[in-house]
Amino acid sequence: MKQLSERALLFIEKAGRNKEYEIDLGILENHLRFYHLQNSSEIINFQEKFSGLNIYDTVLHIFTPKQIKENKGVNTYHWKGQTLFSINDSLYIAENGEVFIRDCGCESWDFFSYFERFETFIEQQAFFEEYRYYMKLPGLGNNWVDPIDLLSDYFSDYEFIAECSDKYHRIWKNEINIIHARLYPEGWSLFIDGISEDERHELIHKLKKEKKIT
Repeated sequence: MKQLSERALLFIEKAGRNKEYEIDLGILENHLRFYHLQNSSEIINFQEKFSGLNIYDTVLHIFTPKQIKENKGVNTYHWKGQTLFSINDSLYIAENGEVFIRDCGCESWDFFSYFERFETFIEQQAFFEEYRYYMKLPGLGNNWVDPIDLLSDYFSDYEFIAECSDKYHRIWKNEINIIHARLYPEGWSLFIDGISEDERHELIHKLKKEKKIT
């Protein structure tokens, strides 16, 4: 299980958890047999650490005590050999702990990988809450052209935010900019936020001139 940083723990404490969603883990473990999961440990981990967490006026949860007491199942989704559970209107957690979002466009109902673990999602929420003053300018995104591993070399003078990064996200920060690389089905995109519009545009111009982004 991934350990949360002090910043993330403080974020959870500040956000608060609704005790109405507390469920005895033994009862939950017995209930999960209904879903024929390959491994239920990650779902139990989510219930124990995060169920009832209130983020931006949305309470995250999979189950309710009433639903389990009445022995009623919840809707599940199957994607690439994994069973997915909804935790709010837009996020889903798989039995292996990976977090997904769903493409609800007119041509697709596919699921897309969002985070390797829910803990990384929480780390990012906590990070961007702490550094929200970087977000005053409109966010700008561009496609990254080079192999993603070269980003670390390019931004070697930035602080790499390891707890907020996984195989779908890379984040760097300095005193002026936050660099957030995110993997989409079509490839990596680079989002740059900053406290100085001039400095940010200078960086974007440099990246385009060197043909690192389009």
